[in-house]
Amino acid sequence: MTGITHGGRRTLDFYTTDGCHLCDQALEMLWPVAERRGFTVAPREIIGDAAAESAYGERIPVVRRADSGRELFWPFSETDLYRFLL
Repeated sequence: MTGITHGGRRTLDFYTTDGCHLCDQALEMLWPVAERRGFTVAPREIIGDAAAESAYGERIPVVRRADSGRELFWPFSETDLYRFLL
């Protein structure tokens, strides 16, 4: 299953690109919440990935649950993240 990592933790794909200050803010908020909820964060660079760039190019930062495919789009709060990870 693509939603499970080798360590048994669930994965969150974090769509981003270099130099995105909103992505930096979102990731700083995401790391501790994901850790507390038992998720691993996998940053995904959209530049160079045609499908990701097409899907997320103007919408980053985006958090995607690998287990369900659900997505959370910016802007979001820490409370939104907790709810998203239930």
